[in-house]
Amino acid sequence: MRPFLLVIILVGIGISGLQAQTTTINLDLITGKLNGGLPLPAEEEFYIRGPIPENIEIVKLKINQSKKAEKTALTYFWTAPFGYNDLSYQVLVADPLRSNEDYHLEIGYYQKAGADQIQEVRDLIHQNIEAYLSTVTKIKRGGVKFTESDEVLLNNLSQIVTRGAYYFEMPNGEQFPGFSDITRSKLEQRSKLKMGKAKFNVTGLSENDNARAAYAEKYISELENILFAEVDQYLSPNMLVRVHETVFENYPTEKTANSLPINVGYGAISVSKGLPEQEFVASPYAGVSFPLGNRTFARFMNNMSISTGFFLSGDMKNQLDEKISGPVLDRPIYVGLGYNFFRFIRLNAGGTFITTEKLDGSNQKGFQPFVGVSAEFNLWLGIGNKKK
Repeated sequence: MRPFLLVIILVGIGISGLQAQTTTINLDLITGKLNGGLPLPAEEEFYIRGPIPENIEIVKLKINQSKKAEKTALTYFWTAPFGYNDLSYQVLVADPLRSNEDYHLEIGYYQKAGADQIQEVRDLIHQNIEAYLSTVTKIKRGGVKFTESDEVLLNNLSQIVTRGAYYFEMPNGEQFPGFSDITRSKLEQRSKLKMGKAKFNVTGLSENDNARAAYAEKYISELENILFAEVDQYLSPNMLVRVHETVFENYPTEKTANSLPINVGYGAISVSKGLPEQEFVASPYAGVSFPLGNRTFARFMNNMSISTGFFLSGDMKNQLDEKISGPVLDRPIYVGLGYNFFRFIRLNAGGTFITTEKLDGSNQKGFQPFVGVSAEFNLWLGIGNKKK
């Protein structure tokens, strides 16, 4: 097959792959089956489609590998468009899943929360913040001290809000952004408190009152009011509450077919050793590549590979008319690194094991550099889906 014809065929294959439609799988709430019980698609983006009741405004999908922590989970949302009347949703899983792995999927359905529900979660978060601050606060002569740094304190306070509002979502899917600079400024203010002057700063105390404790309590109360105000601002009347969820544990993905990249190209070997000037001999070559990564998850590393093969010509000679052959079938063997351009054009560079048949009848073995350009196509191994 002529090289230019091979290139045309490979370009056609690439265009065909680009035109492929995104896969859609269905969730059947009656049977409780996802994708009809078949594995999830791997190494490609796909949609999950399912039915919803009339009042559902958001569907939230969390997905992560079963063997990894929940914090690694990816979250996707479907939001009902204005005036939406259809009773189904469609969530795009834009980050491809790995082949032959188990995943945890959690699908939550949200509708507008009632005022009493929002107030209940507000009160719960307020109580947890109060309890946490009382645990980490110490009152000393030098001022109000916390047993944790400001950064740890703010992180833990944010987690209290996030966990307390776990079953609630904003209509736009935004998460709690954390506490503002106003809270940070209030935390920094405690370093300026002078507990030795507490009795002059707190009015209405009797002789039996603990002025230092009252002064600290005033500061903590002001800090809590700021925290509560930011929590209440986040838990707005527009909040949505989860009313149903569907969970799949250890759900498998499909096992994709393996492939072996085959290279057919043209290369040049430097044979200048022992010659009066620089010289190259050239020949078509064929070989295989072993990618250093998966194209779906590490495109750059997948474009790089370790390549090996042999030169096809049996009639290569240098300027002294000495035959250039190699250790296998009298053909030079090459090894090197390759990089893929435009999916099917590969640039290879490395070294070649050659044998130079000298005019005096002796053989000189060597390892000489080479460069080459090849077209690459995949030979699919086994049974499975072909991933572009």
